[in-house]
Amino acid sequence: MGIIKSKYVFLFLCLCGLVVLASPGTGRADHIRFYVDGLPPYAVLQDQGPPTGFAVDLMGRLMHSVGEHFAPTDIKVMTWARAVHEVEVVPGTALLVLAKLPERLGRFKWVGPLDTLPIGVLARKDSGITVQEIGDLKEHSIGMVRNTAPYLVLINTLPGLGQNLVLLSGIPAQLRMLREGRVDLIVQAVDASNRLMDEEGMESADYHVVYRFEPLRIYFGFNKSTDDRLIRRLQVALDRFKEGDSSGTSPYDRLRQEYFGWAAPDSAEKAGAQ
Repeated sequence: MGIIKSKYVFLFLCLCGLVVLASPGTGRADHIRFYVDGLPPYAVLQDQGPPTGFAVDLMGRLMHSVGEHFAPTDIKVMTWARAVHEVEVVPGTALLVLAKLPERLGRFKWVGPLDTLPIGVLARKDSGITVQEIGDLKEHSIGMVRNTAPYLVLINTLPGLGQNLVLLSGIPAQLRMLREGRVDLIVQAVDASNRLMDEEGMESADYHVVYRFEPLRIYFGFNKSTDDRLIRRLQVALDRFKEGDSSGTSPYDRLRQEYFGWAAPDSAEKAGAQ
C-alpha cells in the first residue's frame, strides 16, 4: 500500500508541476499581434508580402533576442486611426510605431524610443501659402488623419480648429487631397510624406514644409494588459542594441543607416525610456 500511495503522490506532484509550467506568466509570452500602417521607412507596405521597414526589422530583432515569437507575416495592416484604437482595447496587441504623447501615457505600455519623427505642415508650392506663426493655420483648410499623433499635436496646439479640418483615412488620402487642391494644407510626418508621394505619382519638389512642430519621440506601443516582464525584457534588449561596440557604432546605428542612409541623431541615440 505504501508503494501505491507513493506512486499517487508522485503523479500528483507531476501534475501540479505541469499546471505551474502551463500557467500564464511563468513561461514565454503569448504571441503578440502587431499592427501597422504605411510610414516609410519605419513601415513599408508591400503589394505582395508582409510589411518591411526599420520598425519591423528592429522589433523582429528585439523579440527574437528575448526568445519570443515574431514573424512579419503576423503583422496586421490597417489605418492608423483604427490601429491605435484596436491596440488600446484588444489584449495581446501592439503598434510598431506610436508617438508618446501626454494624453496617451496611461493608455499603453511603452518600449523605446526607437527614433524621433519630424512633423510639419505641407503645402503646394504653387499655392503661395506662407505660415509665419501657428495662428495662420486658422485661415486654411487642413487635411488630417483622425486619432493620429499629428492630429493630436495640431488640435492641442491650436484649439478650435474643427471647422478647418477635413478628416481622412490615411496619409495617401491626405496627399491626394493636397495634390487636387481639395485642402490647402496637411500636417504629417515629413519624411514619410515625401517618400509616399512617389507612390501617388506626385513630385515631392512641388511641395514644401511651411511650418514645423517639435519632433515627436516614437515608441513601440503595447496594450496595457501586456506582461510587464516582457516590456522590461524588450526595453533592456533595445538599450543594449543602442550600445556602441569596438567599431564605435551600435547595432542600432548600423540598422538605422540601412533604412535611412545615415545614423541616428544624438537625441534619438541617447534618449532612454520615459
